[in-house]
Amino acid sequence: MSLPFPLAPDPTPEAAERGRLLFAGPVTFVKGVVAMSRLPPADRPEVCFAGRSNVGKSSLINALTGRKGLARASNTPGRTQEINIFALGESHYLADLPGYGFAQAPLAKVAAGRRC
Repeated sequence: MSLPFPLAPDPTPEAAERGRLLFAGPVTFVKGVVAMSRLPPADRPEVCFAGRSNVGKSSLINALTGRKGLARASNTPGRTQEINIFALGESHYLADLPGYGFAQAPLAKVAAGRRC
């Protein structure tokens, strides 16, 4: 089966090491926001993790950064209800976005999230 798009070439060893070091360096929680107007300034590149509820976005962030409790992971869908922003050193932001689709959250909380 062929893909509808070409695959990117494998990175050079130097590029792979730069990527590894980006996530292995200092990572700090910046803030959680529920409104776009509260996002930090767009002064650096941002890596965002988006996807359906309960697919492992927070767990992937924890695995990439080598920190177990950086991004809150749960077995219950819909736990991430804010945009959680982390700083990868001084060079990048990392954003853990709320999932979409099935979520076990109070209806009032779900409705409030739609107003963002």
